[in-house]
Amino acid sequence: MPKLTAEEIIQPWNRNAEKYAAYCTRFGDKNKEVLLTPRVLDWMGEIEGKEVLDAGCGEGFLCRLMAERGARVTGIDYSEKLLDIARERTPPDLKIEYRHLNLEKLAPVPEASFDLIVSLLTLQDVPDYQAMLGELQRVLLPEGRCFLAFTHPCFTSDGVWARDENGKKLHWKTDRYFLEREVEMRLDPTSDDNPIGFHRTLSSYYRAIREAGFIIHDLIEPTPSPEAIQKDPHFEDDLRMCHFLAFDLRKVPGASAPGKES
Repeated sequence: MPKLTAEEIIQPWNRNAEKYAAYCTRFGDKNKEVLLTPRVLDWMGEIEGKEVLDAGCGEGFLCRLMAERGARVTGIDYSEKLLDIARERTPPDLKIEYRHLNLEKLAPVPEASFDLIVSLLTLQDVPDYQAMLGELQRVLLPEGRCFLAFTHPCFTSDGVWARDENGKKLHWKTDRYFLEREVEMRLDPTSDDNPIGFHRTLSSYYRAIREAGFIIHDLIEPTPSPEAIQKDPHFEDDLRMCHFLAFDLRKVPGASAPGKES
């Protein structure tokens, strides 16, 4: 698979920052609002006074939600443009520090800094995802927790709806699952300047998570609530396939930061 650098990957995000931010409500873009945000807010529980990292914070919606719950929040993103929007949208009384850093290289962040780490739909955009996972493990406290969500590799590999002659959806089909490769994100189907991400197999992600020093505490395949489907029937399709996969991670007891001896 050709290796684009993080510097190359982030440029389309900078160019599309305003367009993406326009999709975001208080609870994120529509997919996050319905499928991921309710799950992660429920997962984190009481966070008042906790140190929390939003790894790949984008325009900062989740940072703001967590700060409103009393957490001390650090939002890290590699897109300067999205961080500018995040700062513009954030009231000055919220305890949020936005930092422009590459998630593959978090050297400025001290080891064992955070009680909780949340990363929503960022891992599939990072070229050196093994390095990112290692850095998240390093900056997480020994008893900390990490919620890691990314596009579901089993369903999003060239995934499309098969339709009949009248356009009715028959079933979801995928192809080229084992070919790990760059993929164009579907931010704007009419544009030829969409961000680029990566398709990787589930086994590749599993090995990288394990080798980074994490234990998988739980696996989550988010589905829409009945209330969300009633409000927007379009999301009933998300009971037929699964767009996203999330892991509830813990550090291996006694594990040192990746690259360091125990």
